Amino acid sequence: MLKDISAGGFTFFTNYQSRKAHGIDLNPNVSLLFPWYAMERQVSISGVAEKVSAQESDDYFATRPWGSQIGAWASAQSSHLVSREELEQRFQGAAQKWPEGSAVPRPPHWGGYRVTPLNIEFWQGRYSRLHDRLRYERSTTAGNWELSRYYP
Repeated sequence: MLKDISAGGFTFFTNYQSRKAHGIDLNPNVSLLFPWYAMERQVSISGVAEKVSAQESDDYFATRPWGSQIGAWASAQSSHLVSREELEQRFQGAAQKWPEGSAVPRPPHWGGYRVTPLNIEFWQGRYSRLHDRLRYERSTTAGNWELSRYYP
């Protein structure tokens, strides 16, 4: 769930104990994919992910709806869940600790990542599989973006 696009990159937020976060810890070289199947288009981004500051994570967390904030405390994202009731009990426990209308602090296991793009590819499907592929690649020396066309 992409939350911000800026000159610095593409930002999303997640549980730092999730499968996704563990994967980033092992290898911060990541890809983002935005498919529009019905339109036969997609955008893929390759880059390097790094955690955003605690302040940026706090600021974004404060904008989330109360239920989403409580859910971040209740969910051990990507961990085995024995029953739905267990999740609901954890949610109710967090809801009692921080009733609706109160300030809910950001869990220490939750925060953001920013992906600094190295290349961005725009793909458009074509009849007979003669697709269009345009790729912007960041120059490693000058930092400028260079546009190239690729075979499908």
